[in-house]
Amino acid sequence: MIRTVYVFASLLLLTALVPTARAQQDPQFSLYMYNPLYYNPAAAGSEGVSRMQITHRTQYLGYQPSTTGDGGAQSTQLLSFNMPLAKVKGGVGIYAFNDKLGAIVNQSVQVAYAYRMTLKSGTLALGVQGGLYNRGINYGELFRPGTPGDPAIPTNRVSQARPDFSAGVYYNSTDYWLGVSVTHLNAATYTLVTDRSTDPLDRNVNLTAGYRLGIGYDIDIQPSVLVQYSTAGRVKASTITANLVGTYDNRIWAGVGYRLSDAVMVTGGINLMRNNALRVGYALDLVTGGTSIKSLTSHEILLAYALPAPDARKKPIIRTPRFRY
Repeated sequence: MIRTVYVFASLLLLTALVPTARAQQDPQFSLYMYNPLYYNPAAAGSEGVSRMQITHRTQYLGYQPSTTGDGGAQSTQLLSFNMPLAKVKGGVGIYAFNDKLGAIVNQSVQVAYAYRMTLKSGTLALGVQGGLYNRGINYGELFRPGTPGDPAIPTNRVSQARPDFSAGVYYNSTDYWLGVSVTHLNAATYTLVTDRSTDPLDRNVNLTAGYRLGIGYDIDIQPSVLVQYSTAGRVKASTITANLVGTYDNRIWAGVGYRLSDAVMVTGGINLMRNNALRVGYALDLVTGGTSIKSLTSHEILLAYALPAPDARKKPIIRTPRFRY
């Protein structure tokens, strides 16, 4: 089994090292530690509960490029659901996102499956993912024609959907987690501008890791890191994000983080309801890099709910006097 995992991980890395034409930037999230499925299909079912979650992010709030639309600030919505399948030693997940950046719109729906196996004190998972990735351009937000109705200037919206596949490896225990994945394995190409110009969906490598450290009875400290490596843009198009979160009484949490050459992050949230089923979180990014062409803040809101675990115990027979005789 260990040899199988080694071969699987090696194939992922070898595939990722094959260069493509140009860099591709997927939507980014400051609360990445609470969105493991988005970065790695092998994380499906890793929490041990069935959880549905929605995240909304507005990046560089107020940024206004020279377009005719409603502004160029990047707006992203991510909806996800994942659950463990204990009887078949696996987990399944599904997520959909809508990402708008000025005139450019990216949308995707992905379904993931992870095979999970016990290894030492934790669980090792191999995951695959498949779905559709739609990319579009609204030309009406790019041009201001001097003569309305000029046939030489496009004003319509063009979009194309292509199959998209990813794979990953994920190991988690009570105290830590570590995962690596490669997205856009098939490197789908799009012809949104002309039939002869291709715009590829480049492969990216995601590395996630974190550790939970208990300090006293009520306080936990959780450092984590996310490395997003672009196989097309290499180091220049890659991103490194680190975060440190402290949790009190397993209910209230707050933290600080840093995204290399981009922003300082402040995060916070609270777990509510029985068994902390409801999670509410918020992240504020204070932009530190490229402020001459960016707005100074980004905002992110997260809302998640863990479904109660089904009771597998046999229900007792309830006898009533009416039907007793």
